Amino acid sequence: MHCLKKQFHLLKNSLMQGIDPHHLSLTFLFAVLVGLIPVWGVSSIILTFLAFRFQLNLVLIQFISWLMIPLQFFSMYFFFQLGNEWMGEQSKPIDWAMFKAVWEKGFIETLYFIYQMHVNAFLLWLGMSVLAGLLFYPILKWVFSKFKKR
Repeated sequence: MHCLKKQFHLLKNSLMQGIDPHHLSLTFLFAVLVGLIPVWGVSSIILTFLAFRFQLNLVLIQFISWLMIPLQFFSMYFFFQLGNEWMGEQSKPIDWAMFKAVWEKGFIETLYFIYQMHVNAFLLWLGMSVLAGLLFYPILKWVFSKFKKR
């Protein structure tokens, strides 16, 4: 047990080395929020840009983002469904029968439908991320400032 506690403190000190609570809060907030973006393959690029722009810990932000991949997979359905309902596109659930019906209309119609689903989901994610960021940043900063004093 003592060995695990020692390893935890070593990991904590190495990840937080040279990081103040402001930067640590931004790292966690960006990693979680961008890690849930409902578009595959863009989170690593966006987070790399944000890490360099705001001088954040690149390794930590990417690690947290990679931990978010299972949640991203499950949240995509939520964002697709609510994004379409929010934008008034459709009110029926997204399932294979619906995709089959769209596919029967033609390839271009299917591509447009998938594009529209992604746009609606992205707009919903963007709105929710801004609100979550404004809400959770002060909380995370306070928590990390208390955590850093120990």
